[in-house]
Amino acid sequence: MSILLFEDDELDIMIDTINMLQMCYHPNYAPNGKFTSRNIFELTSKEITVILDKNLVSPICEIARTGKTKDLLRLQKTAMFVIWLKYINARVSCGIGLLENDTSGLCSVSGEEERKLFLHGMDNIPDVFWKGLAFGYIECIPPQFTYKALAIDEKTYDYTDNFLFLSNEAAMIKIVQLIRTADLSRFNKFLTFLKWYADNLDIAESVIVYAAMIFSNVPNIAMPKGAKSQNYDKITYGIKNQAWDLTYITTWSMMYYNETDNQCFMFATDDITQKFILANILPQGEWINAVASAFKTKTEHQEIEKLLNDNFGKNRIRPFINMPDVAKIQIVRNLICNGYKEIKDTIL
Repeated sequence: MSILLFEDDELDIMIDTINMLQMCYHPNYAPNGKFTSRNIFELTSKEITVILDKNLVSPICEIARTGKTKDLLRLQKTAMFVIWLKYINARVSCGIGLLENDTSGLCSVSGEEERKLFLHGMDNIPDVFWKGLAFGYIECIPPQFTYKALAIDEKTYDYTDNFLFLSNEAAMIKIVQLIRTADLSRFNKFLTFLKWYADNLDIAESVIVYAAMIFSNVPNIAMPKGAKSQNYDKITYGIKNQAWDLTYITTWSMMYYNETDNQCFMFATDDITQKFILANILPQGEWINAVASAFKTKTEHQEIEKLLNDNFGKNRIRPFINMPDVAKIQIVRNLICNGYKEIKDTIL
């Protein structure tokens, strides 16, 4: 059994570092990615599960395989986060990352191999070495504790027909279409998206906030990669990549929404855009304030309020009511197909 011991001010340093990095989120315990002493104490009575974004899964796998990462800062940051997870006694899930891994088909290792690397890193590397990396006492995991590849089972994690991911992909396609539209103001692009979104898809607050930040030109918020490119493959890659980023958040949000009293589902990421989205949808209901702050004028606020009253809430005619999953997925696939065709037609 591996035991994690802290000496002198190491525990304070770890908590201060985790709060400075703002990598772990929960609507009640860490809506801004920071934990108070009281919240940490309250979490001791909870069954904690942390959903990890792929940008945290990947370095853990790299450390499990090679004992280190190429970048020293990333090495220490990742190790500090691992010992934080162990300190709060959290169960850790890399499941969505496995789905992204195999569905995208862009990774050099299979999802199953990544799963084994991740589990080896979390379960088989002694805590003392993770702590040593985090505090700079060592620069590499000793070779005898790194992952030794065995035969990998033929298993594929596929999200191709997942309704949630497809819905996020359709939403990102619409955002890119509007980004590429020259004859609309930024604000009207947002209004156009918001009405289209309410009419065609189930609503996720994170998607609305992302659209508001993109169309109001919030600094440091990345639009889908290649959105303005004339290369169709770059455009589609960027759309799918951003759809995955939103899928992590929307999947996690459904989990914390259905928490029981003794459960706590957190989400962890090191992606700047995801952090901005999370900061603007937490605590629950904050997205309204985020949209209002993205657009400043009284007229803009009045138009947003009117659209929300007309197309959201009790006045909204929701799509997909009483539809079987197969029918819902087909409708969204049609939106995706038509959206990509329209983008392709804009390429010179």
